[in-house]
Amino acid sequence: MRCRRQRSRLSHAPGAFRISRGREIFSRKAGVEIPQDETATPNPSRQLREEILKINELAAAFFHDTLLTGRESEVKAARDYLKGRGVSLETVNKFQLGFAPNEWDALLKYLRSKGISEELIFKAGLIIAREGKSGYYDRFRNRIVFPITDVQSRFVAFGARAMQDSDGAKYINSPETPVYTKGQHLFGLQLTKTAVGKLDQTIVVEGYMDMIMPYIHGVENIAASLGTALTVDQIRLIRRYTPNVVMLFDTDAAGQSAIVRSLDLLIDEGMNVRVATLAQDEDPDSFIRQQGLQAFAARVESAQSILDFKFNWLAGQYDPKTVEGKAKISQELLSTIARFKNEVAKYELTKLLAQMLNIPEGVLLKQASQAKSQQPPFKEPAAEIKVSGSASASAGQELLLALFLRDPAWVKAAREHIGPDDFSDGARQVVDVLWSLNQETNEWSTNDVLMRIKDESAQSLVTRLISIEEGKLIDPARVFQDCIGKIQSEKQKKARGRLVEAIRQAEALKDTEKLGQLKEQFNQLLK
Repeated sequence: MRCRRQRSRLSHAPGAFRISRGREIFSRKAGVEIPQDETATPNPSRQLREEILKINELAAAFFHDTLLTGRESEVKAARDYLKGRGVSLETVNKFQLGFAPNEWDALLKYLRSKGISEELIFKAGLIIAREGKSGYYDRFRNRIVFPITDVQSRFVAFGARAMQDSDGAKYINSPETPVYTKGQHLFGLQLTKTAVGKLDQTIVVEGYMDMIMPYIHGVENIAASLGTALTVDQIRLIRRYTPNVVMLFDTDAAGQSAIVRSLDLLIDEGMNVRVATLAQDEDPDSFIRQQGLQAFAARVESAQSILDFKFNWLAGQYDPKTVEGKAKISQELLSTIARFKNEVAKYELTKLLAQMLNIPEGVLLKQASQAKSQQPPFKEPAAEIKVSGSASASAGQELLLALFLRDPAWVKAAREHIGPDDFSDGARQVVDVLWSLNQETNEWSTNDVLMRIKDESAQSLVTRLISIEEGKLIDPARVFQDCIGKIQSEKQKKARGRLVEAIRQAEALKDTEKLGQLKEQFNQLLK
C-alpha cells in the first residue's frame, strides 16, 4: 500500500526551465513541477489567460469567505453538511472549499465591484447570458463549491454540489475556458504530486469527496478524475510523476464502465494498471470513514490486474460457461491484450486468459495471431463512423446517444433538429431524460441520467453506450452531422410511407377533397 500519514512538502523551484529527459525523471520522483519556458514563443492569448486566472482566484476567495462567514440558513446548512461528512475546518481551508450564495448575481456584483468587466467574467465561465434578454446571472448558486486547480495550484475551474434536489443536477462544473479544458486536470494532484512521485504510484478515484476523505485520513498519493473515464491528457499528466496507477471507482454501472473505458488508453500510454474494487454501494469516501486507513490500504494492495478485472466485468455480461460467452469474452480481452507493446506480456496474458476460459492456450494464441494478421489497413477515423444504409438506423441513434452522454452540449444542439419521438422505444426513454436534464442545467453526469431512468433495459443501454469504443466518436462533429442526417432521413421516409398509405385509402373511398390535401402534403414533403 502506498499510504503514509507523514506529509512532506518541497517548494517549487523558481523561474522557468526547459525540461530535459533526465530532469523530467528527477522532477517526477521529487514531485517538483518544472514549468515550461513560456517566454520563448509569445502567446497572443497569454494576457487573457492571466486575467481569467486572477478572476478565478477572486471567485475562489469569494466562495471560500462565504462558506466561512456567511450567516444565511443555506450557508449554515452547507457547513453542517460538510461537518456531517467529516470535513473539518482545516480541510475546508486546505482545499479552499466554498459556497455560492443563493442569489442570482452575488458573484457577478462582487467581481464588478473589483472593476472586472462582464465580458471577462463571462469568458471565465462564471456567469451565463440570459436567454432573450440582456445581462447575465451567476452560473453557481446555492451550492458547495470545489475549486479545481492545475498542478501549479492555480484556480482553473470550479465544481459545485447542489444542496437540494430542486436545484437541478447534483453537480455542475465550469465550462471550457481559455484556462480550462475538460479532461486535462486531476482534482487534488497539486497537493499529492510529491507523494505520488516518491511512492511511485497514483490511486485514481472519481469525485471530489472520494479524493478528499482518503487524503485527510493519510492517503497521500491520490487524485480524482472528476467523475469521468480518464482521458489521454490526464494519463499523461499522471505519467509525469509515475507510470503506476490503481483505479478505485464506485461500484455502480457508471463507475465500472468508466474504468473499462480508461483501461485501453492506460495501456496505450504504457502505464502499469491495477483495479481495486469495493462492495456494492460503497465508495472510497464512505469506505475509509467507516473502516479506516488500514482497511483502505489492504483494499488497494489487493487490487486486481487488468486481465482479472475486465474478465470479471465481462463475465457479468456474458456467461463464460457457454460457447457464445467464451467467444465474446475472448474477443474483447484479446483486443485489450493486443494493446500491450511487450510481446512477452501479450503471450503470458493470452495463456492466462486460456486458463480462465478453460480453452487450450494454442487455440487462443492462434486466434490472437490471426486477428493481428487480418487487421485491416489504417483508415481515417471519419471513414469509420459514417452512418449509412437502412440497417444503420439504430446504430446511428446509439452513436448519437453516446455522444450526448459524453458532452451535454450536443443535446442542446440536437434539440434544434430532432425530438424524442424520432428515436426507437429503448432509446426514447433515455432521450426523454436527457432532454429534461438539458432544460434544467447545462451540466450533468451519467449518474444523473441513470438515477432518473427506471427501466432496466434503458439503464443497460446507457451503461453500454458509455463504454463504447472511443474510436467511433473520435470526430464528434462528423458523428453528430451523420447521425442527425440519418435520423431526419428516416423520419421523412416514415412520413412519406404514412402519406402513401393514406392516399391509397382516400383513393379507395373516392374522397377527392382529402386526396387532394394528401397529395399536396406529399409534394411538400418531397421538396
